[in-house]
Amino acid sequence: MSDPWKRKENNKEERYAQQLELELNKTVEATNKEWEDWEEKELNWWAEKQIPLVAFMAFVQLFVFGGMLMAFHLIGLALG
Repeated sequence: MSDPWKRKENNKEERYAQQLELELNKTVEATNKEWEDWEEKELNWWAEKQIPLVAFMAFVQLFVFGGMLMAFHLIGLALG
């Protein structure tokens, strides 16, 4: 193999750093105790925090949408 100037290249693979491969196919199944601990400490905690947050953001969306409609109406009154 040669480079664009026809010089011989030695060990082209060593010139570029390679990212290490992730071994994602070597998983270990969780035991029932590990699953229950994770569910209690992580999953339920996020579920309890998420529901009020989603409800609040839904209210924010409705409030902003109502403000947008009110702005359209006021602009229509001012120009009409």
